This record gives sequence, C-alpha cells and structure tokens, in this order.
Amino acid sequence: MESSDYSYDSVLIRAQSNHESIPITLLMLADPDLEAIEHYKAYCRWWTAEIANHIVGVCGVLQRAAQEWEIMNIAVEVDYETQGIGSKLLDEVLQQLKQYKAQVVTVATGNSSLGALAFYQKHGFRMIRIEHDHFIRHYQQPIIENGIVCRDQVILQKTWADSNSLSSVYPYTKEPYLAMLVSVRIAQMKDSGALVRMKQKLDEQTTFMLLEPGERNLNEAEQREMIRYALRSANSNIFLAEYEGQIIGYLEAIGGKVARNRHSVYIVVGVLQEYANRGIGRRLFQTMIHWAQDRHLHRLELNVQGSNERALHLYRSLGFRIEGIQKNALVVEHQYVDLIQMGLLL
Repeated sequence: MESSDYSYDSVLIRAQSNHESIPITLLMLADPDLEAIEHYKAYCRWWTAEIANHIVGVCGVLQRAAQEWEIMNIAVEVDYETQGIGSKLLDEVLQQLKQYKAQVVTVATGNSSLGALAFYQKHGFRMIRIEHDHFIRHYQQPIIENGIVCRDQVILQKTWADSNSLSSVYPYTKEPYLAMLVSVRIAQMKDSGALVRMKQKLDEQTTFMLLEPGERNLNEAEQREMIRYALRSANSNIFLAEYEGQIIGYLEAIGGKVARNRHSVYIVVGVLQEYANRGIGRRLFQTMIHWAQDRHLHRLELNVQGSNERALHLYRSLGFRIEGIQKNALVVEHQYVDLIQMGLLL
C-alpha cells in the first residue's frame, strides 16, 4: 500500500485484543532485540494505527506499577514515517493511559536516535537520566544511526503528577500514619548503592533474613545488574519503600526464567527494624500484587522462618497459604529452625 493512498483522517487508532497478533517485523524497526520482544510482547497492552485494515503503526506499553507505565515499543512502517501517524498513535495512547490514572510514563531510546529524542520531547517527555554504554553491553552488533554509534540509553519521562517522584500511593490503603507517608516505587539503577547498604544493615538487625552479618557479598555493580534485569523483565521487579529520601524497605519479585515457570514469582522482602510493624511491608506487598495481577502472573511464593510470627500473620492476611514445612532447614543462633513455604494463587 502506498502512502499516497490514504488521508490522515482515515488512520484508525485502536486497542488490540489479546488474541490479535502484532507484526514482529514492525516491532523490530524500533527494537532489534528479537529475544527481548518475545519476552515483553505478551505482557504489554498494544495499540495499532491502521489504514484500510492494514497495520502501519504499533505502540506497546507495560504497566510497571499502579500509576507507572513504560512504552516498550513504538514503530511506524518506513513508507508512512514523518506523516504524523506516530504522533496520532502516541497521543491516543497517552490519553488512554491518563484515563487509566497514570501519573508517570517512561520511554527509553538511544543517543543516536535523534528523531525519536525530538519526537518524545515534542510530546512532553523530558530526559531524566542516561545509562552509559547500555547498547554496547547488551547488543552484540553495533548500532549506527545518523552516522552516530548508539552507545548510551536515554530515559525520558512524562508525568501528570504534582511530584517528580515515581511513587505509587494507593488511596484505599488503610495503614498506620507512617505508611501513608512512605512512597513505594520501582528500583532504578541509581538506587544500587543505597539498596546494598540497606540490605547489609538489615542483616545486622534481624535473624529473619537468610544471610548472617558479613555474609552478603553483593556489591554495588552486581546490584545494579539485578536492577537492570528487573527493569527489562516482564515478570520480575524490585520495589522500594522510601521515607524522607531513605530506602527503608524492599521487595524483590523474581520471575521464573523458563517457559514452565514464567507464571510464578519468588518473593524476598525486608524492612528496617525501626520501621517494622508499621504497615510498610503490607504497602510493598499490595504494590507487588497489583503489579503481578496486571502482568497476568498466576503464582506468588515465599519462604519464612517458623518463628517469624509477625511475618506469618502478614502473609496469611494477604491470602498466602502454607504449602509445606522444611523441618530444621536453618540453624539460627545455634538453634534449628523450620522453614515454612507459602504460596498465593492470583
């Protein structure tokens, strides 16, 4: 179909239903990583731009938290570029996300994608950070656009919120006062150092974590890679509880990596002791469960020490059920401790 065979008003923007397929060749115009496309494709909500039932443009967005979305892919067929179709598609998607109560929408592109950088900024996005050498580390073949080597990933953000924070505040949450002042957000690369230090402090404060003080060998670079993986994954995420600029709690949702367990998520959670029993853990779980439901994930699982009555009460109140007991699985302060396996089906 030639681009001259249509008028701008004839371009139809519509949401795709779950059973409709998206042309992979079109998606690869925006993202050459076929493996990544296959991983996030099923979890996105998709909109298409169509002319006479022919798909000429596509946009896929992934919900990261209750009010946070990420544009994973937006592309227009080469013959239809620079004719306003991409703008019409993005405007409709942003309008729909606003109706979904979105506060923050992010998108990532390359330093060499000059057209994309201009395109997003014209639509109200602002550059918030740069991940240096991202494309060098994650793509085997060099990418060259506009005579420029694509090395760095540029993250842009559009917000309708009053704050620049990526917090997710749930109006229906009925927790102690402190919990309402705590923001729960998705971990970003810049959080790696503070998160490692928080985990190390937690190891010293409580015997309910798996590692003893000094056993956690995780360094900042390794934590950064964990966050990087979670940000690119469709079934993993890391949530942080933050109060007055300090990370006081975290929840890691680690999705299965093979076809037979991608529907399942293993959970690790911890809250600093000075903030324990004040609703922070529940806030983290509520955010994670909301995210998991939107991802159409089916199973959440975790382990907890049998002596951790406070955690057991929280997990039961959230719907988790005991699925097994590993007798004498751990030795804590010279005493054998049972490890209780719990699960929740969504």
